[in-house]
Amino acid sequence: MTKHICTGFAAAVRKLVLVVALLPICVAAEVSCDAGVVLGFFNGVQTTEQKAKNATYDHLEILYGPTTPAGEPITYELFYNDTQGFADFVETFEQRLQEQNGLLAGRFELFFSATKGEGGWWNALTSVIPSLTELLGSFFDAYTTATIKLLISGAGDPNMAEVSDRHKQQIDHWASLNQKLLFLAHSQGNLFVNQAYTHAVSKTGNEYVRVVHVAPASPSLPGRHALADKDIVINGLRLTGTVAPNTDVIPPYAYRPAGLNGESDLIGHGLLEIYLNPALSTAGRIRNDVMTALRELDAAPRRPMPPYPDFISNPWLGGYRPLERYGPTNASHRVDSVIFETTVPQIFVKTRSGWLRQPVQYPRKYSETWQLLGPGMGGYQTCEWDDHPYPEGPGTVHQKECTYERMLGIDFSRLRALQPDELYRLHDAPVGTQLSLTTLNFSFPDISFAFQTTVTFYSGHDGLWSEHERRSWQEPYQSYGPGPWLNEPEILAWDAVHEAYRQEDIRRYERYEAERSDYEEKRRRCMLPSA
Repeated sequence: MTKHICTGFAAAVRKLVLVVALLPICVAAEVSCDAGVVLGFFNGVQTTEQKAKNATYDHLEILYGPTTPAGEPITYELFYNDTQGFADFVETFEQRLQEQNGLLAGRFELFFSATKGEGGWWNALTSVIPSLTELLGSFFDAYTTATIKLLISGAGDPNMAEVSDRHKQQIDHWASLNQKLLFLAHSQGNLFVNQAYTHAVSKTGNEYVRVVHVAPASPSLPGRHALADKDIVINGLRLTGTVAPNTDVIPPYAYRPAGLNGESDLIGHGLLEIYLNPALSTAGRIRNDVMTALRELDAAPRRPMPPYPDFISNPWLGGYRPLERYGPTNASHRVDSVIFETTVPQIFVKTRSGWLRQPVQYPRKYSETWQLLGPGMGGYQTCEWDDHPYPEGPGTVHQKECTYERMLGIDFSRLRALQPDELYRLHDAPVGTQLSLTTLNFSFPDISFAFQTTVTFYSGHDGLWSEHERRSWQEPYQSYGPGPWLNEPEILAWDAVHEAYRQEDIRRYERYEAERSDYEEKRRRCMLPSA
């Protein structure tokens, strides 16, 4: 192991002055160059995340230690299975509780405690409410049946595919670091560990992955297993199909001591109550299986430590931030809408890209009127086109004459190019739809007085031959503040979700930096053999 590090040691002996300087390099040879082993725990049914974490970090880590028999570091990792399949079961028994004169309404957890054999309070209750004895028996049978059904179907919320995808991401991370993998699965966790094992082998190779099965619900076992003879759940599975053979005989419930968590288990299926209970033979078998697996992983070919993988941010799937929408500005003058009326129908056709205005053939005689609506508005402009005789001499001329009252100086050609409200309301009309309009409404056109102190209005009459009459005046403009925020709840909800995503990504990056720093320091100190 040290040959590749201390190649200069013989020469150093000939030059004693260098020996002391070379000694630290030889000491570094004792640092392991393998990344170590990840011991991943796959929890069973009806296990909260906190209980699964307790089993992983408060019990397994103490039971099996920080290093392998050869001194490789062990990293403990929870591969959490949060499938839930007891909703209908809980609902049914909650109704039964309501029937007990309301005394136990909302206390469904008492029945789970009863299956653990906790305390003498249950006898006190049954002495007062004798019907509870029968109810507990029904609960026990139904709970066992529901557990068996869940183990067989593998269904739940979230479903197995979603949980397995999360497990694969965890495996991919550790495999990228050349970590050897030891999976310990309990109960329903065995359904997930079989898929995880197949995926891990495809990433690292068979010699770098081991599995230990505890109370396996699946007959397919790529690793050693432990199964108690009085595990009622797994014995129930035998009635529906094939399961692994029993490996250990445990005493009846009345003679079983409490487990690692100080609790008992009537069903005989609990991890801490039964299988890791140091007073039962199952705990010794599982320890032997774990240690055997660790020694096999220690014997696997050594691999250099690769660089730590780059941080990958979780993708944001919430889309773009919605645009903030506000109501009209609260002001003395404001154009809320414009109405356009014409004697020449305006034709629109729905195309794949939207509504398209068709060219219009205007007659010799027609008229158009524009109206402005809103606070301080109320003006209009009407223009007529017609043939008019010359004031002097024969003949006629095609002439436009306009009358306007309290009108702004507006470029109406720009407004004419906008899409009217009537088309917005028909946005889902099929392609090819044709619409003819003589009255067009334009809501909230871009006509603003935000940077003005006055508003100029015009009234008068324009014509080619008639006398031009035009007057203008100004009115003071005053803004009283922005309009109401129309979609504030939508914006605030989006911001809250995005901030939670951002904070979680920051926490992930901080954990990543700490793990990467430790890893790279070990990698720097580890002097690898040349290829």
